[in-house]
Amino acid sequence: MPVSMTRKSKLNANWMLQGFDRLEEIPAAVHRTGYDKGDWLEAAVPGDVHSTLLAHGRIEDPFVSTNDQKCRWIERKIWVYRTEFDRPDSGGDCDVFLTFEGLDTLAEVLVNGESVAVSSNMFVPVSVKLTGKLKEQGNVVVVRFDPVVEYARTKDVSRFWSKVNYERIWLRKCACNFSWDWSPRMVTAGVWRDVWLQTVRKARIDHTFFRTLSIGPDEAEVQVDVDVSRYDSELPLLAEVALEGGDQCFRHEAEVKDGKAIVRFKVEQPRLWWTFDLGTPALYNLTVRLMERGTGMLLDTASDQVGIRSIEVNLRSEAGSPRFTFVLNGRPIYAKGANWIPAHNFIGAIPDERYADLITLSREANMNMLRVWGGGVYEKDIFYRECSRQGLLVWQDFMFSCSEVPDFDADFMESVREEVIANVKALRSHPCIAIWAGNNENQAIHSEKMHYRSDYRFYGEKIFHDLMPGLLEDLDPTRLYWPSSPWGGNDPNTFAEGDTHNWAVWAGDVYPRRYGEASRQDVTAYGISYRRYAEDTSKFSSEFGIHGSTVKETLRRYIPESELYYGSFELDYRNKDYEPEKADITMAAYSGLPNDLEQYIDFSMLCQAEGLKFGVEHFRRRKPENSGSLIWQLNDCWPGISWSLIDFCLFPKASYYYARRFFNPILLSFKDEEDGGVSVWVTNDRYDSFEDTITIGVQNCFGNPTYEQSFGVRVQSNGSQCMVRYSAAEIEWRFGVIDRRSHFLFARSTRDDVYDNHYFFAEQKQLRFSPCRLQISRKEHPDGIEIELQADTFARFVRLECPIDHTMFSDNYFNLIPGERKSVIATNRKGKTLTAADITIGALNAAKVRS
Repeated sequence: MPVSMTRKSKLNANWMLQGFDRLEEIPAAVHRTGYDKGDWLEAAVPGDVHSTLLAHGRIEDPFVSTNDQKCRWIERKIWVYRTEFDRPDSGGDCDVFLTFEGLDTLAEVLVNGESVAVSSNMFVPVSVKLTGKLKEQGNVVVVRFDPVVEYARTKDVSRFWSKVNYERIWLRKCACNFSWDWSPRMVTAGVWRDVWLQTVRKARIDHTFFRTLSIGPDEAEVQVDVDVSRYDSELPLLAEVALEGGDQCFRHEAEVKDGKAIVRFKVEQPRLWWTFDLGTPALYNLTVRLMERGTGMLLDTASDQVGIRSIEVNLRSEAGSPRFTFVLNGRPIYAKGANWIPAHNFIGAIPDERYADLITLSREANMNMLRVWGGGVYEKDIFYRECSRQGLLVWQDFMFSCSEVPDFDADFMESVREEVIANVKALRSHPCIAIWAGNNENQAIHSEKMHYRSDYRFYGEKIFHDLMPGLLEDLDPTRLYWPSSPWGGNDPNTFAEGDTHNWAVWAGDVYPRRYGEASRQDVTAYGISYRRYAEDTSKFSSEFGIHGSTVKETLRRYIPESELYYGSFELDYRNKDYEPEKADITMAAYSGLPNDLEQYIDFSMLCQAEGLKFGVEHFRRRKPENSGSLIWQLNDCWPGISWSLIDFCLFPKASYYYARRFFNPILLSFKDEEDGGVSVWVTNDRYDSFEDTITIGVQNCFGNPTYEQSFGVRVQSNGSQCMVRYSAAEIEWRFGVIDRRSHFLFARSTRDDVYDNHYFFAEQKQLRFSPCRLQISRKEHPDGIEIELQADTFARFVRLECPIDHTMFSDNYFNLIPGERKSVIATNRKGKTLTAADITIGALNAAKVRS
């Protein structure tokens, strides 16, 4: 077959960077070859200014101590990127295109001194035709980034409301760059995605869209849409599509008409894409070849990995009551997962490995969905490829969060239109994408703000209720468009229908409320207690969370040793929550207030983990009334103290290990009953029935039993049922629990793939559990180190710690019943050598060792 006439190569190498205070300082010679770059800095592309300056030692690490404050000057300067290239060898006369996949944010592109493009949207690629503008050798590309903070000062924001920051309202830029309640201010600039040079003759493939039309018992019908740019109007074109997977290969072709080819065909015995917990996330290799009809000359090629699957959201049950249930390949699923924020403040410089690590950790915690939050970025392709490969669904917000926007401005609206088109086209073929959501919380916050404003208009309505649904009807009719998260009912954040963000817990928001009513808060021990999750009757819990400390090793790396104590300024600086006193209120009510840093880390992590456990168990017991639990939040963008399950250094917090257990497909849980009693439940997310013998018992902290009974249970597929209820009276006379402070209730399965669970009759600070002595043995294991543990009395919140990056434990932050032997395997995901001395072990009630 003749060689393709379209060639594409990266232009990521040999970029230099320099900053200027004023436009007139930029020398004209910068656009000419032979320019003396002097003190210009080599810059990685993709990347950003901050990470470049850090790599060259021009700034101190912004994440250490309070160094981020020393970096604020960066956002006020003009930054210029520069590189040189030779005209690509095309083997003949052809067009040359220069494409920037992402410029952050206000940028002008100049080639050989001529302005060829301007950009004002971080989320829209910039592609320019350079035909007739290039020399054979020594072409100079200059990209100038103007300070967004200076631009923001010129814009009127008086009619809008915004949370966190008003500068961002007119900017199409990562919102959390301007700080958030878990992030410092890092207003980045730079070439944050790949740069390409492409030579084209006659025609090229612009986009492909693979979609599943239907799935039957033995075959699926699929369609491939091919968008083509034609540079010779008389040229007859043909698109050939090849779909390969396993030992199957399907080839079909179609004529290109009006810039599009549509190929529809059937796949016999398809290998379906499933989330990892329901099956195999099977992927097919899709190759599209654009050819000149008649001669067979190959003009362009595009390839992708795709999946055959159907995805929809049931908004009503068969009886007509509200639901919000994702249905994958005809099967209703329970969505379990977390909210994703940018994986680093320096978004352009995030390595692919970090994405893969975080998604692997999510899967290993039994998560099957991640929500890309609307205040960050449309993530890099590696994120979606990893989710598709590892079998996780993605709830995709568009990048709007917690503010009104100028939907009356024609230029702004055109930029948003381009943004929606570009990103939907880029993402729609990924099988992991499950839903498009217009924004994060904009309508819900507007409902609250209306009470305090005379202008009731919702600035943004034209985008979320007109522009986006209209575009998506054409761009991607295969998925639900949802105007916001949360959305549904009289108030956008109602429990009655749609999805819900529950910030009663931790923030103290008072529910229910009606549209336009004043918002109310109850920031008391009860008002922010995790026990208020029991009042939540939502259909899908897409955001809820509790703050928790990061691990000590991460704090040690970024806080000066002299400040490593509870109550220090530096420790408090890690916490960007606007009302940090909620941490003390939460601990005072549940664990008691800490005396030192170690106790603070333990108590804070315990409060977060136990609170999330209570909430998720409540939501999962309610299935199918509730069909999803997405925790706020999965990850951190800097070494702070936040709602994350995994900290900045990728050390899992206690809540992460708890999530492994409470997101397990089979869940044993306890429910507080209104009469003061307790019921025991079994929840089954699998698509086969669950049969087992469950033992329920009561012991005191010394291991002495007061009650034990076994039950045979059978739970239908994808079901949840109560196994037994005990009244308050029974707990006293039958279980012998008079002193509720020193007893606990347990539920135990006979199966190794089901976790035990424990119920405490009192708050942690009230428990009278005697000091425990852990018996520990360590030995080498093929995968790392095996630790065997046993305790003489009940051991609460047993923790294993290791300062070596990427070290994982088969279980952690667990309880140990007296006499029980537990084996834990310590492994390192990157193959680093571990020794027994690297691992320290303790418990919340471990006996003090006298020196």
